[in-house]
Amino acid sequence: MPHLPSPSKPMTHRMKTYVHCMLLLSAMVILAGCAGGPSRQSNDLTVEDFQQQFEADERVTEINERLMMMAVEGAADQVYRVGPDDHLRVNIFGVSELSDEYRVNGAGEVLLPLVGPVAVSGLTLSEVEQAIAGAYDETYLRDPHVSVEVTDFRSQQFTLMGAVSSPRVYSVSRQTTLLEAIAMGGGLGGEAGGSIYLTDRIRDPESGQLGTRSVIIDIEELMQNPSEYNFVLGDSAMINVPRGGYIYVEGAVNSPGAYRQRADTTVLKAIVEAGGLSFEARRSNIYVLQRNPDTGNWEQHSTSYYRIRRDPAEDITLSSGDIVVVRSGPVRAGLSTMVQIVTPLRLLGFRPL
Repeated sequence: MPHLPSPSKPMTHRMKTYVHCMLLLSAMVILAGCAGGPSRQSNDLTVEDFQQQFEADERVTEINERLMMMAVEGAADQVYRVGPDDHLRVNIFGVSELSDEYRVNGAGEVLLPLVGPVAVSGLTLSEVEQAIAGAYDETYLRDPHVSVEVTDFRSQQFTLMGAVSSPRVYSVSRQTTLLEAIAMGGGLGGEAGGSIYLTDRIRDPESGQLGTRSVIIDIEELMQNPSEYNFVLGDSAMINVPRGGYIYVEGAVNSPGAYRQRADTTVLKAIVEAGGLSFEARRSNIYVLQRNPDTGNWEQHSTSYYRIRRDPAEDITLSSGDIVVVRSGPVRAGLSTMVQIVTPLRLLGFRPL
């Protein structure tokens, strides 16, 4: 009789349990792979990540273009205002003895014969003519006719410093606005923060005295409401555009840490800088911790990754010191942990006992 192969030995209970476990774990690996897609290192950029980073760089260029356009549009509306160290040619019709060239001193005054000091700093040329005519009309002349011109522009200097393309001292021959000054400096630099600090000397409209003005202007508000925030520069203006501080991204991202804050930094851009969301990240709830500038208290805001990806207008703009917290979802975190356990087992292979 032909030799028949002996029947295979039945699998032991231990072998069956091992095979079942391996099948279950393999199925979970496949599900995890389908849900999260292939893993990638934080330094590998997808097309979407590249587009978002490109848009972040382009945002600064867009801001500069808008600032320069607004500066050009508003330049024609400005009139010159006299300031310290300007040289004025004063002509009083019919009185050559009083007509001469005078210098505006540090107090913003011109010293005229007979009448003494007359405050002129911060005034337009027509206002200077009225001030001088009024000073002589009180005692010495009847209805004097006065004309004034600037022969040497010395007062219109401003200092531009910080995160701008060309920080230095600028001299101009007419009154200059904040937008024009930034445009002259080549626009904002790539590391510019979200604010502009302006310090100069202007004349109080009620008392007529020169005083120091110090203001902080938000760049976005300047672009949206130039009629309110595009100040005409006073004497000895100093414009500082501080570099952005840092925002912090923690939790379920590929590279948590501190990142440079710029004028246009948002939650989505911060996540991109942090290498993107990790597999276990909870995408439906991303938290932003921001300090209230008025009270100093921390406030928590929430958003959705899906929402800000779908509509960038829903994205939250970040300021220096803000914290973005990305928590892990329990299901994804469990799958991620299972993958870490299964991967070494799969590499070992299977050998029946």
